[in-house]
Amino acid sequence: MKKTVFSLAALVSLSLSPAQSAPAARDCATSCKSWLTRADISHSRVGVEVMELPSGKIAFESSGSKRFTPASTAKVITTSCIYDLLGANYVYRTRLLSNGVLDGGILKGDLILETSQDPSLKRNDLVKLVRDAGVTQVEGKVYVACPPDGHDNYAVSWLAEDFGQDWMPVSSNLVVDSNIAYVSGIPKQLRVTDTRSTGIAVLDTLAQSGIGSAWLSLDPNTNMVSVNRGTAYSSNGKIDASIKRDGPFVVANPDAYNAAIFQSILNDQHVNASYPMVTTFGSYKEARTILSEHVSKPLSQIIRLCLHESDNLYAQQLLRTIALAGDTRTTKSKSKRVDARTLEEKGLNRIGEWLSSLGVPGREVVMFDGCGLSRKDCLTPHALNLVLKHMSGEGLDGPYLDLLKATGEGASSFRFKTGAMDTVRAISGILINNYNQKEAVTIMINGHTPSVKDLRIALSDLIERLKNSSISRSESAPPSGGATSNAVAVPTPVRTHTQPQKRGSGRSQVHRTTKRRH
Repeated sequence: MKKTVFSLAALVSLSLSPAQSAPAARDCATSCKSWLTRADISHSRVGVEVMELPSGKIAFESSGSKRFTPASTAKVITTSCIYDLLGANYVYRTRLLSNGVLDGGILKGDLILETSQDPSLKRNDLVKLVRDAGVTQVEGKVYVACPPDGHDNYAVSWLAEDFGQDWMPVSSNLVVDSNIAYVSGIPKQLRVTDTRSTGIAVLDTLAQSGIGSAWLSLDPNTNMVSVNRGTAYSSNGKIDASIKRDGPFVVANPDAYNAAIFQSILNDQHVNASYPMVTTFGSYKEARTILSEHVSKPLSQIIRLCLHESDNLYAQQLLRTIALAGDTRTTKSKSKRVDARTLEEKGLNRIGEWLSSLGVPGREVVMFDGCGLSRKDCLTPHALNLVLKHMSGEGLDGPYLDLLKATGEGASSFRFKTGAMDTVRAISGILINNYNQKEAVTIMINGHTPSVKDLRIALSDLIERLKNSSISRSESAPPSGGATSNAVAVPTPVRTHTQPQKRGSGRSQVHRTTKRRH
């Protein structure tokens, strides 16, 4: 399943044929009903909802409260939640700490790299972190400290063909260079070997399939990096051995591999320390001194990149951050109770609670990840519109909206997030029509043919129709179910569960994923 990103800004500028031209001076409902008769979507599952803002009344809906595979429009929920919880100016802080004393470059104690879940951390940032610490010798041990419920993770709900693709690296506590590696950048203390067969039929099939899967993994016990270059075809349809020769390769176990990168940086900076390095989830003497600190760009900029590039790793790291938001525990946990849930699972649980606080109906949201790559993710157009309504604020000028892609300014403008994968196209955003009326618009098309190129024009057609259509008071109606969407709801907090829910449950469904190691 190849990730596909398309720009609506380019699509809406396309010249439409006379048969598809947007009708002028029509009302919203008439325009939507006419659009639904298009031949190219007649055999697909289509959900549409247009919500008037700020009232929250529904101007039009067709299957607006039915669940659809959302693709990357799910990132609207993840990024909105973390923006609401932490604010635009939140920054990730990756630190070098110590529980000892630094005297003339000699550290009398342990050196501890405290991870932060920062998706934007680069190798050069780690180099500067080590230089700024001013350490030349470590008399204690060297640790990479992670949250007790961390561990790197590749969601089992994703398709097998997504593994080893650079659009979906493995999420981890310590991210370096987006967890994508090149042979030329493998630390020199590690040995490299090419792996023709993993002994695992699924992985071997992927490597030989020609879809370009390529990955590497580190065995920390032997310092051996196994590289599986996959099988890639050139433009002439023949296998080209030069493709993926240097990379990029998805790092299958990034916490271990990136710890090795950190160790190589210490060596390159002539820091004398005892090895092997210890990756710990809480078993070290509590650190008291900050030796150096790397501060990321503000959260607003990280979210903007996540949305504009539809970056799946960024979304997953934001999901892990949501799990830790407000968690006052130190890395060294004093509780003996073991919580087997992953950070991703805890993040989904917290997103469910946040959605409930907004009055989003629990049955309308099923999320297995934070990026929308899982085919098991299901959202309704109505749920996405409620989130956008909340993020717009009473003045319809919420700063989150500036982080979305945009086309046009003022009247006839649209701020949006797209979603695209095989058989799926979706778009969700805030539209200001030519009558200066504001509306949340979500369109989801599922079950299309594997080639979804024609849906680009179909989606842009409806947006153009809505720009030229007014919303009259008479056509605005309460949301499906009879309740007004701007009513205050106080539902039961949502909890992550391990067993299938009983039919009729009103909670948002967020599912556990089992940690996999590669």
